[in-house]
Amino acid sequence: MMTEVGILIRADLSSVVELLSASVDEIPLYSWVLGEHLSDRELRAWLAEILVRPYLNAGYVLGARESGRLVGALVWQPHDADLTPDGTPLLTPDDFVRVARIPGVRERLAAWLTSPQLPVPVPDAVNLRIAVVAPEARGGDTLVELVRRVERFCAETCRPYYAWTGSPRLREWFCSVWNATDFATVDFHGIALYGIESERPPRPARVELRQSRSSSPIV
Repeated sequence: MMTEVGILIRADLSSVVELLSASVDEIPLYSWVLGEHLSDRELRAWLAEILVRPYLNAGYVLGARESGRLVGALVWQPHDADLTPDGTPLLTPDDFVRVARIPGVRERLAAWLTSPQLPVPVPDAVNLRIAVVAPEARGGDTLVELVRRVERFCAETCRPYYAWTGSPRLREWFCSVWNATDFATVDFHGIALYGIESERPPRPARVELRQSRSSSPIV
């Protein structure tokens, strides 16, 4: 089936939120944030929205569609990206009203937002922040096609990209398919987060491994 990849816009917010919120339980860090409320659909949608909306507004979310349906999304960020091109704040206090009175989630969210920034391999590296593919679209080229768009940007600007993931499977996928290497490992409240970095510029994906079934979320 033909996969169409392009930049998502604000009108796509609900589709991206639906896609990401359905996979929150596969992402160790976000599962930790929601904790005992992980099954709450409204909370999952809330978390997905605050994660993607700032980047969607700035034009840094790529989407993959099959037959018009969104089946994959990639949130990325160059180090020099302007995330507020129209002056819209990334997040506001109102974004956190939903969880301000939920014990556990409130404290974990505060711990996450105030924790030290995860290491960056080199100052100009492009951050692959979040990638998600719908279960029915995994095992094909969806994630490869999304990453390839960022790869082209990195090749044109001679930059590497990097990602932090709590998934050993996805870590291995990037290392085997994209020739990425580990640059750090961090323990975050008992969650092992792996930092992987591409070459400068990234080497194209290994064609013989492109069908690898590793299209789970990045972070």
